[in-house]
Amino acid sequence: MESSKYKIKKEQAAIALAALLVIVILLAARAYQGRVYKQPLNYGPSGVTTYVFPGEFEKQQALWLQWPEEEYSTASDPVYPVFVDIIKAVDPFERVNLIVRSQDEIARVEDLLKANGYNAQNLYYYVIDHLSIWARDVGPIFVKDHLNRLHIVDFSFNNYGRGASQYFIDTESQIHRAVAQQLNLPLAGTNLVSEGGGVESNGRGTIMLTEAVALNRNPGMTKEEIENEYKRVLGAKKVIWLKQGLAEDDLITKGHINEIARFADPHTILLAQVLPEDRYINTTSEESYLRMEENYNILLNSTDQDGKPFRIIRVPMPPTLYGELDATGKIPVRSYLNYAVTNGAVLIPTYWQPGRSEEIKAVEDQVRGIFQSLFPGRKIVSINAESVNLWGGGIHCITQHMPAS
Repeated sequence: MESSKYKIKKEQAAIALAALLVIVILLAARAYQGRVYKQPLNYGPSGVTTYVFPGEFEKQQALWLQWPEEEYSTASDPVYPVFVDIIKAVDPFERVNLIVRSQDEIARVEDLLKANGYNAQNLYYYVIDHLSIWARDVGPIFVKDHLNRLHIVDFSFNNYGRGASQYFIDTESQIHRAVAQQLNLPLAGTNLVSEGGGVESNGRGTIMLTEAVALNRNPGMTKEEIENEYKRVLGAKKVIWLKQGLAEDDLITKGHINEIARFADPHTILLAQVLPEDRYINTTSEESYLRMEENYNILLNSTDQDGKPFRIIRVPMPPTLYGELDATGKIPVRSYLNYAVTNGAVLIPTYWQPGRSEEIKAVEDQVRGIFQSLFPGRKIVSINAESVNLWGGGIHCITQHMPAS
């Protein structure tokens, strides 16, 4: 017979082994829950995950921003006032998720908001390293699977095909992955290089791209291969290819779609128009005019995923501003279509100010009327984002919507 001491030792060993197994199981479960998938999860008998890319005009749970680092805020035209205005405009209607670089930066942002007479109630911070303000392009792009669960598409980023330091590209490329990790969302893997400002969705299976951007970013792929990959990761059934964006955007993004053509709803496209009286101001305005008319003809002959034509509404570019250059002698990208939609408000750029032509004011009143008619349940908020224009973007470029799940 076993001695009592031997029995006690066996029992103690069994208890220790059981405790160890429990710890291993708990650790494994935690690791599994926190796992970020590089490849799409497989659901259904086909073993292929299908996605939907919601339209920006659909219900949202949050708007993402990336707080500007010093380079953007110490310039002669600092951009942080634009961020303050956006936070103030969106905060009453939905959550604002602000990416910052440190706890110290959180304190500085809060002090700045208070100094501007605002105590944000719906603002949340995420500490993630970043170098730019372009949340639309390097921030998380959300899609839904067939069970309405959110995924983040793992697009690659190469600084708009312009080249940059590897440190810059690596830092910007990890932002959406860090968001996925913090939110515990899976990544939908893809080999595409793409930015959010280069893709526009009607939320029902149709997306718009420009050839000038998509082909430039993926020179090793055919147009058909690019289209098929967008269809796979965004759930698109139909891809509309416009030719080029604005001429003044050539040296920046090579022609992002969000400056020229936007879905106001699943059936309505807003398309930029260089007014005839601005056409011959300079070679840039002439080129942009011709490109927009070519894109107009493409859209007139396009249909949605169900074969139905679109309602196309022309939105004028800010008149007379083609004569105003930035400090480098270039024409900034200014467009009323670089707007952002939230649950309760639509944030549109304003270009009229005292001393500028009354023609701009008249056109801006017309533009506000267009937006109010298309978004009747939302407040139209005008924001001066010209300091962001000087960096090559606008309101839409520095925001990223997160669909409701």
